[in-house]
Amino acid sequence: MKHVSRSAYLTFSTASLAVASVTGMALASGHFISGLQGQYPEYDLNDTYVFQSSNDGYTTIISSANPSTPGSTDSPAGVTFGNEGIYNIHIAQDDSFETGMTFAFTFDGDRIEAHKIGSPNAEIREMGETLGGGNISELLTLPGDIRVWAGRGEEPFFGNGVGLAKFNAAKQGGTFSPEIFQENGDLFLGATSSFIVIDIPNSMLSDEIKVFTTTAVPHKGEWSQVDRHANVLFPYVFLSDTPAVQEDHEQHRPDLDVEERRQAIVNNVFWAVSASKADVGNGVDYAEKVADMVMPDVITYRPGSEAGYAVDDLNGRALQDDAMNTVLQLMMGVPVDDNADDSHRYTAEFPYILPTN
Repeated sequence: MKHVSRSAYLTFSTASLAVASVTGMALASGHFISGLQGQYPEYDLNDTYVFQSSNDGYTTIISSANPSTPGSTDSPAGVTFGNEGIYNIHIAQDDSFETGMTFAFTFDGDRIEAHKIGSPNAEIREMGETLGGGNISELLTLPGDIRVWAGRGEEPFFGNGVGLAKFNAAKQGGTFSPEIFQENGDLFLGATSSFIVIDIPNSMLSDEIKVFTTTAVPHKGEWSQVDRHANVLFPYVFLSDTPAVQEDHEQHRPDLDVEERRQAIVNNVFWAVSASKADVGNGVDYAEKVADMVMPDVITYRPGSEAGYAVDDLNGRALQDDAMNTVLQLMMGVPVDDNADDSHRYTAEFPYILPTN
């Protein structure tokens, strides 16, 4: 989720956190607003959800982007979806990201076109075969009984974005200050985002899938990845103490995460539990355990099971999950309440999103 003025953002999943005192960033559920995200706000990813569909035998994946300033219904880009680039939902069926699929979505005004690629980690500009198209804000039924809805709606993510920025600042100084969260509440009440919701038959999926989303645009004569998202608030919690790694995370893919970023996660979690004085036994062992849970940065889900973004089992992510509390506890080694509760800005049936247009 995101923030107060577009130039004063910190993004976090489902979520965009915005903090007026933090310049040049946006905090939603999961990303760092810099570089290409700032230039192409319509491709600024916000959140990812993966859970058992209300349609029996299906898995739902929701990707959100282009978040408004909390309290405003206006999209920063002035459009619902960008017309020049691609929105991708990647689904890996193995640990090496070699088998699976990618659903790619392109837009032309109020029209959406869906594509399918037979690889979970395809080249940035690849789109594969065209499955079909239609109008945004309408239900699309595609070959294989895949169902898609895309449109603008209320932001379902709930989280204390202002508190997170202050909490991180204290932690970086070596102080554990969970009481900070009592000063604020849900930053995202009144915010809107653009959503792509897809229902996929479980028969198309393996026993376990790994999901992440990306966006890409033609930029300076070549295609470039604008953003990437999976775990909630990943850059703003697990990479908050390593700003250089935080800044470039969105332009990478998860097949390189363990090799290139795992040690940064270990170091950051160890620093956090040292500050909180959590009773986790060996701090390094605990930090390595957490790193292995969130690395690579994907949402792992067992199709057909009840999703739950919980400390003891990160299995998908449902709309009602208090995901910010989960990642704060994983990071700090003790329960932390961000003082923001589920406001139920969604419905129980596909496509779940409360539309605003």
